[in-house]
Amino acid sequence: MSTRAVIATRTYEGTILATYLHFDGYPERILPILTEGYLDPDEAIELIQGGELRSLDPRPAEPEYFATSRQTEELKTEEELLPLANYLNAQHIYLYDDYWHHRNV
Repeated sequence: MSTRAVIATRTYEGTILATYLHFDGYPERILPILTEGYLDPDEAIELIQGGELRSLDPRPAEPEYFATSRQTEELKTEEELLPLANYLNAQHIYLYDDYWHHRNV
């Protein structure tokens, strides 16, 4: 069973970059990985621009991306995250905006 999530960050231009995480997206697992391993905007952007994630383990492990994945989503506003999460059947949204925020879907 997968716990799907959307991982997103606000860019320097103010848009939102977002990608999909397929496995183990529940907060008890992913929040510590994000808050300890992806501490600044550039790290968050790099993670998300890699594409859709199959899984994410604590650093120094590399993120596991799907071999074929959808392009990273670029959204105009934070409000667009919920419809994206619903479309992807995600149960959680993680957004980096000075620090990592979590929201249940």
